[in-house]
Formats: sequence, C-alpha cells, structure tokens
Amino acid sequence: MFEKGGRSSGSNSLHFTIGLRQRNVDILEHIFNEVSDPDSPKYQQFLSPQEVMDLVAPLPGDHDAVVQWLQSFRIEQIESLGDGLIVDAYVSQVESLLQTQFFDFFPKSGGQPIIRAFGEYSIPSHLSKYILTFEGIADFPPLHYNVRRSKNTITNTPNTPDACSSLNPATIPQSLATVYQVPSVVSSGYPETSVGVIEFQAQNYNPADLAAFAGDINETIAPLLPSHTINNDPTNPQVESTLDIEDVGGLNPATTSWFWLGLGNEWLLPTFKKFLGNATAGKSIPQVISVSYGWAEDDQCSIDQPECTGTSQDYVIAVNTEFMKIGSTGVSVLVASGDSGANGRTDGLCLLPSLKPDYPAASPYVTSVGATQMNNPVCALTKPPAVCTTFGGCISGGEEVAVSFALSEFASGGGFSSYAPQPSWQQAAVSSYLSSMPADKYPPSTYFNSTNRGYPDVAAIGNAVLMDQSGPELVGGTSCSAPEFAAIVGILNHFAIQKSGSPLGFLNPILYKIASTTPSAFHDITVGDNKCTEDGCMPWCQGYLCAQGWDPVTGLGSPNTANLITAVQAILENKKH
Repeated sequence: MFEKGGRSSGSNSLHFTIGLRQRNVDILEHIFNEVSDPDSPKYQQFLSPQEVMDLVAPLPGDHDAVVQWLQSFRIEQIESLGDGLIVDAYVSQVESLLQTQFFDFFPKSGGQPIIRAFGEYSIPSHLSKYILTFEGIADFPPLHYNVRRSKNTITNTPNTPDACSSLNPATIPQSLATVYQVPSVVSSGYPETSVGVIEFQAQNYNPADLAAFAGDINETIAPLLPSHTINNDPTNPQVESTLDIEDVGGLNPATTSWFWLGLGNEWLLPTFKKFLGNATAGKSIPQVISVSYGWAEDDQCSIDQPECTGTSQDYVIAVNTEFMKIGSTGVSVLVASGDSGANGRTDGLCLLPSLKPDYPAASPYVTSVGATQMNNPVCALTKPPAVCTTFGGCISGGEEVAVSFALSEFASGGGFSSYAPQPSWQQAAVSSYLSSMPADKYPPSTYFNSTNRGYPDVAAIGNAVLMDQSGPELVGGTSCSAPEFAAIVGILNHFAIQKSGSPLGFLNPILYKIASTTPSAFHDITVGDNKCTEDGCMPWCQGYLCAQGWDPVTGLGSPNTANLITAVQAILENKKH
C-alpha cells in the first residue's frame, strides 16, 4: 500500500491525534446498553453530548500534564477535545518529543506522500497512564472499499412486459423502494430527520453530480446546506463520496442530508472525536451516519509490520469508546461490512491460517451492512425513468441472494471480531446459526472465535447500483449497501420520532428483537457465501454460508421497511404503557 522513502524534512508539518485515557468507560457502556435496549425502562433516554463528555473526560490535571509535555517541546498548536488532543507541529519537534525518526511514505497507487515514524517511538513513563493511543504517527490510513463498475451487457430483447434486457440491470432508488417496501415520506408530513455520510482520504462530492442524479431518476433531491457540509472540495469529486450522498438522497429525499469529510490522512479516532466535539460545542450533527471504509481489525496500527505505541487492540478499544459515546446521544452508526469476504482485504489470496475481520464493521457498537444481488431480475417498475433503457432495465424484483464474485466481482464481508465479545442481543441468533450448520460447512475453529461479535447485522443490494459522476453508471460494493440502509433508518426515525419524540439510536438490540418476534420485517437471504475475496475465488479460501435466520454473510437479511416500521411503532407504543 505504501513504499518507504527517505527521511522527512524537519520543517515539514505533522498533524496527529492523542487519545487520552477516559474515565468511567464501564459506566458509559452500561448507559449505552440501557438507552439502546428496547426492553429497558431507559430506552431512548439519551444523554446530551456534554453529559457524555463530563462522564468520560480525564481529570483536568491528567489532561494538562500531557499538554504541558507537548508545550515543553515548543509545540503550541494544540486543540483540546476534552478527552483527546489534536496537535500540529514540525517533524523536528515531534522527533524530539517521541525519540524517533520520520520518513516519507509513498502510496503505491500514486499520489502525495505521507509522513510517518519508522520503528519504535516512546513517551515518558509517567505520562503513559494518561495516554491511550496516537493516530497520525506510525499508523497508515486504510483505503475506502473499492467501488467497482458493475457488469452490464444488454443481451436480449424482452419477450414479456416484465423481463429485463440485461442479466444485470440497474438498481435505482425506485427499485429499492419497491423491493424493500419503502413508503413514500415527504418532508412536510413527518418529523425532520437527518442522515450523514462520513468520508476519508479526500473523497469529495460535487453538488452538480447530485443534481444530475436527481434528473436521472426523475426525483427532487434538495441540495445540501453549507452548514451540513464539512470539509468538502466540490472541484475534486470522487466516486465513493458521490455514491454515498446519492444513495441517501435518492432513497430518502425527505431527510436532511449531511456530508462529513475527515481531514487529510485522519482515520477513525480524530474524525469521530471531532464529530461528537461539534455536538458538545452546541452544533448540530446528523441522527444517522454511514461509513463505507475499513481495514483489518488487528492491523489498525500496522502496514507490513507493527509500528504503534500500544497495539491495534488499544486503537480499536479507543474507537469503540467513541462509538459508544455517539450512540449514547441517540445517533445510529452504520458501516459497510467489507468487499473481501470472510478473509478480509489484507489477505486477498487467503494465505493466512486465520480470517481477518474488518474494522469498524466488526465493532459491537455499530450496525454492519452486507451486500446482496438480484438473480433472475424482474424489471416492472411503474413509470421507470429513461435512464433505465440505457442499462437494459431497472429492477423491481427477483431472487435476492448474497453477492457472488461471478456477477458482482466481490464477496460480502462477514465473520467474527478478533477482540470484542459477543453482545447479548445477538447470542441467540448466532447460536442458532452455528448449531444448525454442520461443522464442515464453516471455517475451521482455529480460524475464528465463535464466541465473539458476529457481523454483519443486515444487508442490502450492493450490485449494479446507479450513480452519476459526470454521467450515469452502475457500481457495486458494500459501499452501496451501507448508505442505502442508512437512508431506510432515516425513514424509521420519521416514525420513531413521531411516536416517542426520539430517534432510534444504536439499532442492533431492536433489530435483533424484531427479527425474533417479527421475522417478516426482513427478507431472509439463504443463498450464497463469502468465501471469495476481491482478488478472486481461490479453492482454499475459507468463508461462511448463508442460512435461515442470521448468518455472517448477510446478517438478519434485507429490510421489509413497511413491516419494520410497524414493528418499531408497536414496540414504542408498548413502552408508553
């Protein structure tokens, strides 16, 4: 991914984040579970962002000791986020601070180098009890999931009114609304909701592309407000961010859309600290966020060899705490489950004697979204837009299965976390999967820990999805699935707020509860597997099979939105009595 160059100039600037050890994380987790559990009397009784910060922030003396250490090396550009520090300094200053050397690393795919420490670095022993992790010193930014162009060859002339003239026709928002029973929601008739997309690595979007996409599908999508657009450069649009924002606005035009880009090479920790920091400062944040990025859970602090102070597990723990903080305020976080099957994107040739779960998809504090495709597609939309003829039709139904490498050229990520224990809300579903599946039908027990958090939680179509960036095209990946499901969660929030006055927040406890009591709220995906990777289907690759109920390929399945709304309303109505 990166190649090491020479020593970085001492006059170069370095931007990094220090995660401080937080207090009361056990209390935070208890509160997070209570406000997220539909069976709890405190369900939806979310904390304010300031209440969360007051709970977890380190003591002032601990915080100030780290600031004073930085200042003793003449580092003055320090932004405090309460439980973290955002620091800008010269390379020469940080080399003295951490007793290390910095080098330029060049992306193998081209582009600007990044500056990172090579080898060990150190902090004074008396400060280690205050500092949990660094980001931007020795870690390397992971890539977004690969948005891939979908195969689309018009092969035949339809012989029936509902036949498609392509084996892989387009999926447009009207397709998703039909397949997933999504009701029409208009801004004036329902409580206001908001859905945001979180981007990294200079993945910008152009508002003109969003307007063109709206024209493609004959729908009205409101442009994003400047106050809801964080760090975007419309002159340099990229595929990932364009897809995300079009997915949300196309399927749920009644929601207020947000776009949030992490600065520079920042990864999860500073981005989500700043996200909640905005709310703590009194600024608004979206109620639902979608993330289509990830990297191996146990490689969060490495490129080809470990180069972190602390471990990848330390980093995962720190980011999981951020997800708990965000969820405790009532925000839903959805994450794409990955595009390289059970083996993960850092082992595309399946050479390791274990599976590599993706992160943040494997976090137990997010809702992870896998990908499906439509076999034997039907194209019978009412008044399909003209763009459908370009791609041999737009789907209105078919046989929904897990994505296959043969058609979609990727496999839906899924498996079990390396670090996080299995939460109570999914234990019955996971146990049912493992007990119903013969042992020789899933990977050897040494390849994964079946007592840990299983993912994904849900799924949505991730193949041949329409987007427009300087023209309409079809793309695929769990990068499609996550913002689609996020848009549907925005619709669920319309009805939740109408019923209880609050959004749903962390979703998994209520989703698994609904799956057990109202299985018709999901389309159970029982065909497919995730043995392939982005690199192909080596015969020795391991993976999981789809099955009835939850599975580590498509989770609980894809949504029947109308039935989900009814089930959510019933649960919230019962809470009143």
